[in-house]
Amino acid sequence: MICQTTRWIVLLGVLLLNRPAFAQNDAEYRRKLDQAAFLMTKATVEFLATDAQTFPNVKSKQCACDSYEGLKDFIAQNDLVGADKLTDDARKRAAQNIAQINQPRTALEGVKDFLVQKVATGDRITRQTLPGYPAFQTALDGIITSALGAGPAVVASPQPVAAAEEDAPADSIENIEKTPVTTPSTTQSNWNAMDSFALILSILSLVAVAFLAYLVIKNQKPQQSARDVQFDSQLAKLSDRISKLEVRKNQTNDNFQLNAQLEALERAVRLLEQNRAEKPAAPAVKVPLEVVKPVQEAPTEPETAARPSNRFRTPTLPSKPTALYARTADLGDGFSAGGLLTTPERDTVFDISLQGDTQATYQVSENADAQRLALSDPYSYLNDACEYLTQPNPNSRIRTEQVGRLTLQGDKWKITEKAKIRFI
Repeated sequence: MICQTTRWIVLLGVLLLNRPAFAQNDAEYRRKLDQAAFLMTKATVEFLATDAQTFPNVKSKQCACDSYEGLKDFIAQNDLVGADKLTDDARKRAAQNIAQINQPRTALEGVKDFLVQKVATGDRITRQTLPGYPAFQTALDGIITSALGAGPAVVASPQPVAAAEEDAPADSIENIEKTPVTTPSTTQSNWNAMDSFALILSILSLVAVAFLAYLVIKNQKPQQSARDVQFDSQLAKLSDRISKLEVRKNQTNDNFQLNAQLEALERAVRLLEQNRAEKPAAPAVKVPLEVVKPVQEAPTEPETAARPSNRFRTPTLPSKPTALYARTADLGDGFSAGGLLTTPERDTVFDISLQGDTQATYQVSENADAQRLALSDPYSYLNDACEYLTQPNPNSRIRTEQVGRLTLQGDKWKITEKAKIRFI
C-alpha cells in the first residue's frame, strides 16, 4: 500500500513540474506563426495580381495592409475573383495546423503547400511559367525561415513584376541590398533555453508514466495468467465431452438425449466464453462431469424430427453502395474517399456512380439547391472538376453534357477525365 501511494505521489510531482510555465512565450510564438501565415497569404494574393490573363482589371499589384480585412479590401479593389475565399480557407488551414501540429516548420510548410496547390497546380499550373513565380516561391520560403529564426519580426518579400513593367530605380535596389540583418536577442535566447527545459520535463514525465504503467501490468500479470489457465482448463474439458458426444450423436438408439446433452454443453461453453470476455475477474462456470449411461433403444423415429432445425443462422452482409456524393473536388485533382457521403444533401454538388471497385463516373447534381450553391462560387465548386462549354451565369441552370471519370488511387478518387458542363 505504501509503495503504491509513493508511485502516485511521484506521478503527481512530475505532472506538476510540467505545468505550462511558459504560456506567455508560447502565445507570443503562436502570434508569430499566425503573422507568418498571413504574410504567406498576402504574398499569394499579390502573386495572383500578376496574372493579367486571369485578372485583367488589376489596378495595383502590391497590398499595403497588415490584416486579413485590409487584404480583402485589396482583393475587392482589384477584382480578384475567388481570392477572398482562398484567403478564408488559408486562414482556417493555418489555424488548424498551428493548433494541431507540434512542429512549427511542418505547420507553416503545410500552409505553403496548400497555397501553392490552390493557385499553381492542376488547371492553374501554367502560372508556374509567370516571371514572378520563382520570386513567389522564394518569398514563401523566406517568410517561413524568418518566422522560425531569431529575428524579432517577419517581413514578406515584395512580389516582382513582369518584364513589361518599369524597372525600379537603382538607388532602391541598393537600399534593399544594404538592409541590416537583425541579430538574435537575449530574450529570444532565454526563451529557447526555457523551451528546451520544458521539453526535457515533458520527456521525463512520459518516462515516469510509462514506468508506472509497466509496474501495474507486471503486478497484474500473474493473476490474469492464472485466470486464463483456469478458463482454458474448463474449455478443454468441455471440448472433450462435446467431441465424445458428437461421436455418439450419429447412433440411432439415443439420438434425442444426446442432442439435449450436446446443446446443454454448447450453452455452457458460450456462457463460459461470455463471462471470460465481459467479467475476467468472475469465477469460472463449473460444469459437472458425469458419466453418460447407455440408453435403451427407443422406437424408431425419423431423424429429422429428433434434431432441432435452424440452430445457427447465417448473417446477412450489407450491400455495397453504388452511388456516392461529394460537395467539391477537395483535393484539386480528385475527391477524398473519406469525405464522400452515401446519401445526398443540400450542399452535395456532385453525384458519383460507382462502376467497379476502382472506376466511377460523376456529374453535377440536378438538385436545385446544389446548383444554386455551385453557381454562387463556380471558382471553388466547379473549376477543378468541370470543363465549361459556355461561360457561367448566376441565373442559369447547369447541365452535364458528358460525365467525368474517376479512378481510385489509395484514398483518393483521381479525376482522369473532367465532366463537360453547359450553363443554360
